[in-house]
Amino acid sequence: MKAGLLRGARPIYLMPLGIHTRVMLGAYLRHTLMVVAALMTIAITIDLWPQVAILSGDPRWNGPLLVWHLARLAILRLPDLLPPFIPFATFLGVVWSESAFTESRERLLVWNSGRSPLKCLVPALVAGAVIGTAAFLIDGVLRPSAIHVQIAEVLGREGIRLDRGKSGGDHWIALPDGLLRAEIEYGPPLKLHNVTIYKLDSEGHLNEVDTAALAKPLPGGMWRLTGGHYWRADFAERGDEISTAGQAEESETRFDTRAVPMALNTLWLSNLGLSPQYLYLPQLRTLARAHIMSRDADGYRTRLQALYAGPLLTVGMALLGAGLSMLYFAYQTRWMALVSVLLAGYLAHFAVRSFLLMGEFGYVPATIAGWLVPLLLLIAGGCVLLTIQKRRGLGLRLRETPAFQDES
Repeated sequence: MKAGLLRGARPIYLMPLGIHTRVMLGAYLRHTLMVVAALMTIAITIDLWPQVAILSGDPRWNGPLLVWHLARLAILRLPDLLPPFIPFATFLGVVWSESAFTESRERLLVWNSGRSPLKCLVPALVAGAVIGTAAFLIDGVLRPSAIHVQIAEVLGREGIRLDRGKSGGDHWIALPDGLLRAEIEYGPPLKLHNVTIYKLDSEGHLNEVDTAALAKPLPGGMWRLTGGHYWRADFAERGDEISTAGQAEESETRFDTRAVPMALNTLWLSNLGLSPQYLYLPQLRTLARAHIMSRDADGYRTRLQALYAGPLLTVGMALLGAGLSMLYFAYQTRWMALVSVLLAGYLAHFAVRSFLLMGEFGYVPATIAGWLVPLLLLIAGGCVLLTIQKRRGLGLRLRETPAFQDES
């Protein structure tokens, strides 16, 4: 069409938050909820089926109350089972919506209207942000609250396993200057029973042993030992050889109460045995910054970074699903293209879980474990968008096509 024929034509301005965005956003959210419902139906069934025998064998839940408590347990288990699946469910919901729009020829109509690929991705970004925010609240707030209700009521398999009212037996805990063996009363208040503290000197030799029936934390990193005794060996000029001769001067002293320094994080100790995802966010932030003589420190740091990166991960999965769908089946849904897109989403989900596991065990830094895959997904989505732009002849220009202009 000659430029002269366009004299007086009015420019076309397409709203990024207009009707198309609202329709697509509604479809994304609706299909994502349907995927989540299907996944949670399977997960809840697998999780609750072995627990029916546990509840039916408990005299507290016998009779008509059994069904009520099963339903209540199912609701309490949802915040624990749901969060890991939300990003992948978002990806599936977006791909499902895009496939439905392709088959109804609505995607072809949108392309022919001249709407830019960038603005076609606005619904995916909004859906990812909405679902990601909801996932953060479920994972960071509802999940710890739900598991603590189960623990307090000793309800279900997890409530029994994590019951803080019973002793888990002897615990051996590494200290900066020695070793601790004790039974933990999680409290509150926190207490240690049948305590034995082995202290080493600067060269790694045993030089003191403290035993007590009870230990309670005091301010300033001190602990009050009650009902015990301590043994101390002083080697003034022991040389380099171990000898049974009378070079060592040993002493044993009984005490009713005694205050001793012990570099032991009480918050970590009171939550020992709880997975990082079951900690409230303020506790998790404190433990992630604390110096802990345990592998748990990597788990706390990784969990915190994964929680913060969760909304970005959901946005990245939604963006990737929308971009790949518009690239490979914008005009027709071929089964090979659909399988390839679904496989890409599963590989992204697998990569997320793999990096989180490596971060929890200290193989990669927590920041990389939590943020690398979400950032790569955003980069991949940008590359897909650029490919679509080039195919539509726009290059790096993110605008609607065609662009009508008045001839000067």
